[in-house]
Amino acid sequence: MRALNQPVSWWGWHWEPPVPMSIVELIKAGNLDARLTAMLWIAMERGASLIVAADPPSSGKTTTLTALLSFTPPETAVYFTRGMGEMFALPPRSDSYPTYILINEMSDHIPVYTWDANARRAFELLAAGYSLATTMHDVSVDGVIRQLREELSIPTAQIAKLTFIIPMYLGTLSSPPAGARTSSMRRIQEVAMLDLDGEDLSVNRIAAWDLSSNSFDVLPKPEHREAFATWAGMSDEELTAELERRETFLENLISTGVTTIPEVNAAIESFYEGAIRPRPPV
Repeated sequence: MRALNQPVSWWGWHWEPPVPMSIVELIKAGNLDARLTAMLWIAMERGASLIVAADPPSSGKTTTLTALLSFTPPETAVYFTRGMGEMFALPPRSDSYPTYILINEMSDHIPVYTWDANARRAFELLAAGYSLATTMHDVSVDGVIRQLREELSIPTAQIAKLTFIIPMYLGTLSSPPAGARTSSMRRIQEVAMLDLDGEDLSVNRIAAWDLSSNSFDVLPKPEHREAFATWAGMSDEELTAELERRETFLENLISTGVTTIPEVNAAIESFYEGAIRPRPPV
């Protein structure tokens, strides 16, 4: 991706510097699996807009969002917002590649985050065809939607331009590694796909994590596959083939020890070399 400006406090304000992780490291940690990652990859290369949500600080929201941005094609343009005083000096959008507005966090907690009029402006630009990627403090899809509607007064039609809301689960492993008192776990809890149904918001939960089995269910029903394939501009056969191709690619990275951010990004770039770029959905 091509940065149009330099990020300011992308990771927020921390007492200790954050430790970014590659998407492969997140798969190995169990935050998501290769199948779910393959689905999100297909979406990100088409300019999917998303909110990653979790409640406590340092929960992995920005780590997850940053890792997913690695799946955007090389020609993707990204614009980092700067919180209070942001002017949204964006170039005209293009139909041939996504232009992302990257907001480190949508809240009023610190000045480098985005809230009120700036948050509403970001959703206006989303409705105008730009892509949006950000994080929020909440534990559920419904909670994120409530904040957008009730606290920010975002119109339903603009909220529906989001592709996904992705809440994360934070907890502890029942059987921590030997020598450890507890072991924290982070999981993508579900992936909710948004659309407009008349004047109402349609929320289609197309992937979910099951606590009892510690496993992910991705596009489990025909209507989930149809909704995602239609949005992505793919037939069911194309979707199946691309999911399998990317899942295999990711599993090969894991098995061959390709895990660091530079290694993974280089591997993804090699995947895109010579590939036909899909246009972002309208």
